[in-house]
Amino acid sequence: MGLLFLPRRHEPPLFAVGFQTLASLGVIIGGAHFFVDAVEHAAAGLVLAPELPEKFNSIFWIREGKDTLALGNVTGAMMFQSTVPVAFGILFTPWNLAPLDLFAGVLALASGGLVYLSLRLSGKLRAGRLMLGGLFYLAFVVGAVIAVL
Repeated sequence: MGLLFLPRRHEPPLFAVGFQTLASLGVIIGGAHFFVDAVEHAAAGLVLAPELPEKFNSIFWIREGKDTLALGNVTGAMMFQSTVPVAFGILFTPWNLAPLDLFAGVLALASGGLVYLSLRLSGKLRAGRLMLGGLFYLAFVVGAVIAVL
């Protein structure tokens, strides 16, 4: 599996792997900071710790050629983060949704619906179709900026 901006090679150079990992972490941290600031009033009292140990374990496993184990590890961490903390959030968060909160919910449902329809129609989920999900993130950023202004 090759990296995004380099030609496919059996074993990509370590500097490229390191750079892409650090750049991804920077985007994740920056996006998380922006997201928390944008929905702070809805998420008061709910703190989620990122699953960084799982991410780094997965990096090591990928280097050892254990792609399935790495993907399963990240997927399991994501499943836990998307079920247990969310269940507590749903149970113990007052449901006084602001317009931006409703907008984010609609975007999340629409994005999930797009993925579902893509799988139902073609049975495959290609990278290009997943990249369309970025438009939903862009729509949220535009909506959050408009709400702040």
